[in-house]
Amino acid sequence: MNEPFVLRSGLGSRWVLHAPLDPYGDGYVLMLSTELYGDGLAAATVVELDGIFVNPKAVRLPDFLTGLAADWRGWEGVRYWTSSQRQLVLEATHDGTSHVSLGVTLRTADADPAVAPWSATVLFVIEASREMARLALRLSEFLDAGR
Repeated sequence: MNEPFVLRSGLGSRWVLHAPLDPYGDGYVLMLSTELYGDGLAAATVVELDGIFVNPKAVRLPDFLTGLAADWRGWEGVRYWTSSQRQLVLEATHDGTSHVSLGVTLRTADADPAVAPWSATVLFVIEASREMARLALRLSEFLDAGR
C-alpha cells in the first residue's frame, strides 16, 4: 500500500494521510504522516493513533466517521475526535439538511496542545449520506490495510 489516502474539496484543499507504520511491531501504536493543503496553507505532522488494542473508551478514527455517516439526517452541536496526542483533531457539524462540515486540524507533534507553536485547520464540506459513508469506508480500509 503505497498510495496515500486523500480527501479533496472542490476548492482544491486536500487532507493527505500516508500509510500507517507500527514503529514497535506490537500493534499498540500506529504512526502516520499527514498533511493539509488549502489556499496557500501547507502543514504536516506525524500522528499517533491507537492500534489494535484500543482503549475501550476511545473511538477509532474510522468509527467516528462511520458514526457521522450513520447520523446523516443531522445532529445538534459539534462532534469531536482527537488522536491520542492531539496532533490531529476533527470537528464535525451538520447543517440540518444534507451536508457535514468537517474541520481537520493538525498540530505540531511532541508538544502540549495548549502551547503548541502552530496549528492549521482546513474545512471540508461533505454530502451527509453517501459521500460521508464512502469516506468512512475508504478511510477504514486504508488504515486496516496497514496492519
